[in-house]
Amino acid sequence: MSREEPVLQRAREAFRSGKTRPLEFRKQQLKNLLRCVTERKTEIADALKKDLGKVSEHSVELFETLGCEEEIQLALDRVGEWAAPRPVEKTLLTVSDRAFVQPQPLGVVLIIGSWNYPWAVTLQPLVGAIAAGQNARTLCHRSLSFRRLQLKRDSTKNTRKHPHHKY
Repeated sequence: MSREEPVLQRAREAFRSGKTRPLEFRKQQLKNLLRCVTERKTEIADALKKDLGKVSEHSVELFETLGCEEEIQLALDRVGEWAAPRPVEKTLLTVSDRAFVQPQPLGVVLIIGSWNYPWAVTLQPLVGAIAAGQNARTLCHRSLSFRRLQLKRDSTKNTRKHPHHKY
């Protein structure tokens, strides 16, 4: 058994439990993630400066955190609309029925981060996965340094306000 298999199994079990599906849970996770990114901008900038030599806190904000914050806010504003049933065109056979498409979470999502924009490229897909009610796991490039990995690990722990949910 590979070391990834137990992680994948736990992710599937967490998804099957249904805890990521309720809209309010998704919104709370997005709010937690937004708070984490907003409150830790300086720490993120420091880690990226030490690891990648990104010298300006403003460039980190512009290329790493600002887009994430906007993506999270967009998801918070629209997640209800995205999760709502959508009516579909009726045919002669369905004219007396209620016909709609109900978006449903499908399972576990693997997000593979990159080394050059590690926060934006990892967190933006995570926002979509959370909004969709998926259980997400992130995988970072092996060359990521200790500082960024530790900060990401700590940040992820801070978004886990639900006692049984593991991201």
